[in-house]
Amino acid sequence: MSAAKGMNHAPSAAPPVAVRGLTLFLYWGSLAVGVLVSFMMQVGVETIRRKATLADYFDGFYLRLFGPGDGLLALTLLGAAPFAVYAIFALFHLGMAARHGPLIVRRRGFALQLALAAMVAVSVWGHYAILTAKGSTAGLGFFVLPFYVLFALAVAYVLGRLISLRIKV
Repeated sequence: MSAAKGMNHAPSAAPPVAVRGLTLFLYWGSLAVGVLVSFMMQVGVETIRRKATLADYFDGFYLRLFGPGDGLLALTLLGAAPFAVYAIFALFHLGMAARHGPLIVRRRGFALQLALAAMVAVSVWGHYAILTAKGSTAGLGFFVLPFYVLFALAVAYVLGRLISLRIKV
């Protein structure tokens, strides 16, 4: 009996360790980015645009987490929701790609990385636009922003798959 018969993947499939590593990187990385983008944008806008110091920002940090008018925790969780959807999608979509061979793994990996980059770009842009807006209803944008980020995920993933077909990734 040969060693290849007991294996779960085809001989031409991508190495399972590399696929597992990329899958776990995209999964945990997207969750971390989703949580940190909202927080980092709030700190950045407060310190750079509004000329506050980090000490001033963190002075009432516990109040900012739950307090009326800020609700940093709620905004962070709302902003991280599309990244959680992406993480689950990447986990299943790329995790099962090894069965289809290395070409599919590269194409899916490229498309997923492009989608994550687009999601981060749209999320950063949206947070900046909302946090620097002067209107009284600008905060409602935080409820719409996750849908924009999910739309960016879908468009960028499809574009990534089409580009990977075209350039033979």
